[in-house]
Amino acid sequence: MDEYFLQYLWNFQKFDAPNLQLVDGVSLTVFKTGFQNHDSGPDFLEAQLKLDELTWSGSVEIHYKSSDWKRHGHSTDRAYDNVILHVVWEHDCEIEINGKAIPTFEMKHFVSTGIEQSYRHYINQPQTIRCTQTISEINEIHIHGMLDKALAARLQQKGRKVTEILKDTDGDWEETAYRVICRNFGFKTNDEAFRRLAESLPYHILRKYHQKEDQVFALIFGMAGYLEKMDDEYQSKLRSEFDYLVPKHGLSPNLMRHHWKHGKMRPANFPSIRLAQFATFIAHSKQIFAHLLNIADIKSAQVFLNPGLPAYWQTHYDFNKPSTRHYRLGKSSINTIIINSIVPILTAYAKYLDEVKYLEQASQILENLSAESNHIINQWKSVNITPSNAADSQALIFQYNELCKKKKCLRCNIGVSILNKTFAS
Repeated sequence: MDEYFLQYLWNFQKFDAPNLQLVDGVSLTVFKTGFQNHDSGPDFLEAQLKLDELTWSGSVEIHYKSSDWKRHGHSTDRAYDNVILHVVWEHDCEIEINGKAIPTFEMKHFVSTGIEQSYRHYINQPQTIRCTQTISEINEIHIHGMLDKALAARLQQKGRKVTEILKDTDGDWEETAYRVICRNFGFKTNDEAFRRLAESLPYHILRKYHQKEDQVFALIFGMAGYLEKMDDEYQSKLRSEFDYLVPKHGLSPNLMRHHWKHGKMRPANFPSIRLAQFATFIAHSKQIFAHLLNIADIKSAQVFLNPGLPAYWQTHYDFNKPSTRHYRLGKSSINTIIINSIVPILTAYAKYLDEVKYLEQASQILENLSAESNHIINQWKSVNITPSNAADSQALIFQYNELCKKKKCLRCNIGVSILNKTFAS
């Protein structure tokens, strides 16, 4: 039995019988179901109930079976000491708090079989976006509510990943910003190799060579494993610099050229070009984090991430491989880095300082960027939901991946609205 469904039944009191009873025959009257808690701790907070003639206030915990209380480790978690009601589908054992049995409500006796069948039929539809047939009937206010909630969750999700990196860097925001941006220069294809590069080549070393392109390029291409074979004079020059810098800074290269993916790529996306673009960015950025905190608009973010390439890389896409094209970062690539680097860093910093202005800055950046285009967004467009900016597209990506694909329709206000109508009919 899906616990989301059980929480829904409690939250909306989808019970047939007018007179509810606990497993021991005590009458149950619900004044307030409580506020649904999506963080750790009991499922519903600040509920108000009447058990026989006594009124209670506190938390409500919901499980499929009573024994899940022990299986989930609640017996030793003080956060559950304030639970006044255990709501279960099947009561299979007594549960106690501080030596006293928890009042238990076994809901299966008070729910019609039709409501469960309707729910299972709905979530087991073959299409991922299960509201495809009915979403056109949903009021716009519910659509906007879904987008707002999904965007907030998406920002929190991305911010948590930055916070994890911050822990690894012992609270160094400059190093953290460097690692986040470095990884995103690899996009999806080479993000892992870029991650390894950033972790093996600390930013505090690169900062020593601000505006010194040869040293920065030598360090980045050398640590990336691109200076093992000498193909031209420029590569040999970088190799000489690298051989001097490695012992000076105690570096330990752990990447080779074969760790970078080249297959089925156009030259513009070759890792050699991405490394050159990243090296150019680093050579011109002495304080990454401090700079991005002051980014006021999209244009300044784009300029920040995309300084002009040096002469060699304006005419090559790899060592000893000339090109007539100038492979600067494209607008869509820059926007992707902004969405996946600058916005999450600002979000994490807002949480870190408990300062809303950085969260507003992150949201404003997304609202001023064009909506993304990918297979997920195309699916939303097929049901006539078209994002107007990157804030909308980020929300829709989260909604699709975290709710639609995982059948969490009852965590979505659109799904709840549709199912309420279905259950009422």
